[in-house]
Amino acid sequence: MSTTPPPMSRDEVDRAIVGLVAVYDRISAAMFVMDAHPALVLLRGGGLRGRTAEVAKEVLAAVEVLWSQFAALGAQLDRAKAVRAERSRPGESELRVLTSVLRHPIVGLSASGMVLDTLAAGTPASWQTVPGLADDLETVAAEVVHALSEVEAASGRIAALYAQPSATLAKASADAANLGGDALRGSDVDGLARKLGDAQAEALGDPIGASGPPPALVSEIDALAGRIAGLAELRTAYPEKLRILTIAVGEVAEAEAGARKVCDLALTKIANAGLPPVPDAVGGLRAHLAQLGQLQREGRWLRLADELSIVERSVSQAMEQAAHLYEAADGLLQRRTELRGRLDAYRARAGRMGLVEHQELAAKHRAAQDLLYTSPCDLPAATRAVVAYQRYLNQLTERGNP
Repeated sequence: MSTTPPPMSRDEVDRAIVGLVAVYDRISAAMFVMDAHPALVLLRGGGLRGRTAEVAKEVLAAVEVLWSQFAALGAQLDRAKAVRAERSRPGESELRVLTSVLRHPIVGLSASGMVLDTLAAGTPASWQTVPGLADDLETVAAEVVHALSEVEAASGRIAALYAQPSATLAKASADAANLGGDALRGSDVDGLARKLGDAQAEALGDPIGASGPPPALVSEIDALAGRIAGLAELRTAYPEKLRILTIAVGEVAEAEAGARKVCDLALTKIANAGLPPVPDAVGGLRAHLAQLGQLQREGRWLRLADELSIVERSVSQAMEQAAHLYEAADGLLQRRTELRGRLDAYRARAGRMGLVEHQELAAKHRAAQDLLYTSPCDLPAATRAVVAYQRYLNQLTERGNP
């Protein structure tokens, strides 16, 4: 024979109600945070995909259940407080009602967890006590708030990933507008902004599973920003660049003059020198510098950047050509000087050996000397003559003076 458990005591009832009120207040705070959470707006907005859509389905279903259970918890707590407030010292009948409310499984739940208030709403799949309902509510509410925070963090991550290229594009556009002229020629800033916005909207459809902006698009934006930054730097640095180039063109003029002088001398002193005409790049370079100034005044920054690079390369090439020509012409003169020195050294050696008056050796010396001291000098023939004199001297030295 079953025995009905005794009802709760007054102190037990009071402690249970106080505990439930504390739990209810915590749940109420969590429900407020949940309901005001910005991520909940996103999940309710629809148009989601992927993992975020799955989370939205789970969270929104849980939120519906939470509100249903929260309302039931509040109603049962109000009922308990009302019964307890009827008398300062509740009798056995009140204590039995309170025991039923505070201990017995009186809340009917559907399979999904929704509270079934009446039998007309359906047959409960399970029954829960009020304290058990409160514990479940507190746990699930915290889980939902955590899930919403993860969605918010994912959305924030996407916003942060797109903030940098967006700012880069905006700055490039503003800098280009400040530059004026042709700074944006050939650049579809509006198109890039549209692509970036579309990519971000796509990412926000599934912030949990999305990554950052397309790398190719970021590269395109960075390239535009780099080019605009380069043009802005050019505008600031142009006066100094022009000053340096003007000096460099003057150095080209000096280098060409030096090359022309030594070439003229080489052509006079050396037969068949084979030297090319001395270049005259200075006139073209100075005309090009004047063109740069016109482009700068018109704000044609892209063209100015290109032309500036061309002038810099042209100056470098002109200096290199002048230097090579100078070296070639001077090398011919130095070769003649070297051959003269060698002939003198061999002549001195012949003198020490008493061979200066040797008839055939003297004839070879005269032949080499005539070639070296005749203008223009036939360097190949002179070289052969000096070598012939050296060899004959060596032969005489090796076999002794005949």
